[in-house]
Amino acid sequence: KWLKDNKVKVLEWPSQSPDLNPIENVWAELKKRVQARRPTNLTQLHQLCQEEWAKIHPTYCGKLVEGYPKCLTQLNNLKAILPNAN
Repeated sequence: KWLKDNKVKVLEWPSQSPDLNPIENVWAELKKRVQARRPTNLTQLHQLCQEEWAKIHPTYCGKLVEGYPKCLTQLNNLKAILPNAN
């Protein structure tokens, strides 16, 4: 409501589309990196998560966000072809 009242433009974010949410891709990358190091206990898991998180470069995140409009366009094109696609 506040955004609308203050005329803030926002992108429509499709519900039920975690693959279009850049942070979901970051979490998947983190998971892949941590699993590759095979933690054996909770303490090691915590440590490896912190280490691998620190290694994810901001440009990686930026590219995910920059690619969002293209993904949204592709989704809209798919919806035009398949009207029941959500």
